[in-house]
Amino acid sequence: MFTRCPECLTTQAVTPEALRSGRGMVRCSRCAVMFDALATLAETETQAVADAPPDDEPWAEKKTRSPRVWRFGFFTGLFLLIVQGVYFEGVRALQNPKLRTALENLCGALHCRLPDYRNLAELSVLHNSFDELPNRHYAFKLVLNNESSFSMRYPAIGLTLLSYGGQPFAYRLFQPGEYLAGQPENAQLAANGAAEISLEIAPTQTKVGGFHFDLSD
Repeated sequence: MFTRCPECLTTQAVTPEALRSGRGMVRCSRCAVMFDALATLAETETQAVADAPPDDEPWAEKKTRSPRVWRFGFFTGLFLLIVQGVYFEGVRALQNPKLRTALENLCGALHCRLPDYRNLAELSVLHNSFDELPNRHYAFKLVLNNESSFSMRYPAIGLTLLSYGGQPFAYRLFQPGEYLAGQPENAQLAANGAAEISLEIAPTQTKVGGFHFDLSD
C-alpha cells in the first residue's frame, strides 16, 4: 500500500503493521513530518498521487485579488463619506477647496463630473474703467482674476449707471453669454488666471456721471 505526505507530496510505501502501530500516523521518509496516512491511502502508487487532495493554489489566487477588493472597499467608503457630506452641507460643500480636491480626485477615478465650481469670494477685480467713446457710446472694461485652484464659471455682472448727482438711473445684469464674445455661455475662467471683459454701452438720455458694478452667480 502507498500513501502521500501532504507537506512535501512524497509518495511512499506503508505496511499494515506500520499503520496499526502508529494508529494510522506515519512519518514521512523525506521531510520527517508525521501525517495521517489513511487520508491518502491507496493500493498503488499511482492511485495515491491521483487521490491526493488539491493543494492550496486557489488560496494564492484569492490573495492576489485581496488588494483590489480592499481598494474597492476604500473608494466605496470614501465615496459614501463624501456623498454624506454633500447631502448635509449642500452646495457649500462643493465650494470647500479641501473637499473639492478630494471630490475631483474621486470623480476622476469613477469617471463622473462635479457641478461647476463657483465661489465669488475667490474672484477679484484687477482693473475696471468706464469711458466715453467718440461715437458717444461708453466702453465698460474690467479684468477678472480667479484666485482659486479650480477653473470657475464666469459670473453675471450687474452694471449700474449714476447721474452727476450720484443717483442711479439705469441698471442691467449681463450674463456670461452676453459679454463673452465667441465663447460658449458655460465657458470657465482658468484656475489662477485672469481675463479682460469689455462691454459697449449705448448712449443714454441722462449724462453718465459715474457707475458701479457687482458680481453674482
